[in-house]
Amino acid sequence: MIQVFTGDAFLAREALRAEAVLQGIPPRLVPPEPAVIAQEAGGGLFGPSGVCADLRELSEAEWKPLREVLEGLLPEVAVLLLDPKPTAARRKWYAERAQLRDHPTPGPRELAQWLTNRARRYDLKLPAAIANYLAGLVGGRGSAENPALGLEALDQELQKLALLPSPLTLEKVQALVALEAPLSGFDLVRSTTEGKLSAAFKQTRALLERGEDPLRILGALSWQYVRVARAWALLRENPLLGEGEAASALGMHPYAAKQTLRLAKSMSPAEVEEALETLLEAEKAAKGGKDPRLALERAVIRLTLSQAPAH
Repeated sequence: MIQVFTGDAFLAREALRAEAVLQGIPPRLVPPEPAVIAQEAGGGLFGPSGVCADLRELSEAEWKPLREVLEGLLPEVAVLLLDPKPTAARRKWYAERAQLRDHPTPGPRELAQWLTNRARRYDLKLPAAIANYLAGLVGGRGSAENPALGLEALDQELQKLALLPSPLTLEKVQALVALEAPLSGFDLVRSTTEGKLSAAFKQTRALLERGEDPLRILGALSWQYVRVARAWALLRENPLLGEGEAASALGMHPYAAKQTLRLAKSMSPAEVEEALETLLEAEKAAKGGKDPRLALERAVIRLTLSQAPAH
């Protein structure tokens, strides 16, 4: 039987390994080479065996010969395929000839609960405030530019937190975690600092439509601007500051530090201060009973227009 594990790469890989253990197959992922698959699935003295294969880097040209091998295997051979994002052609073939096991990434509203449940694996009781903080930093989404932004990165942070002495506080977590705010936060800050109102609104609406809380977006923007201010101060002391040094000083991933340095070089201290005041007012309005979404959109307009070139 062929089983295909799709969805979130981290969850799919974990599910594949668990299934391999249940079926007595070595959970080693082999490359998707037809000859290797045929040999691993051929078995030995005790009959047909099984194989686990990683199809994440498989091209369409490589799929045809692999498909032919898979179609020629005996039904009793256990074949576990890791293919988080299969092409339409592969998905159609899977639907006809394999068992699909999808493991989607938790949405923004489910991510905090996933973190709480995951922490129990490490005998870690995760307070709600910390779970929400971690969920807000990452959102469970990786990216082509920075694949560290995903569930695997969150899981690694939980393992580190499990080593901390009790009680676990938000302050301890904030000082220890090595994750940055979502890449979409960089995109939104970049659009506002470049005075691109249309792009800023498009990105804001996209965040809201995928379920992000307006207050969380405001918090992410404030987080970004605070680090831009710190990066500006670091650049003043050392104009040749590199992303590695900045990452260490700011407590950020090198990719995030690189983006933050670029933003800091494009803004003056007065502009950063004005942005932070705008965001503070918006957060007060949202928490004071006014429409959080409207407060966010007004803040985005003010941030963007303050940077737009004069006509």
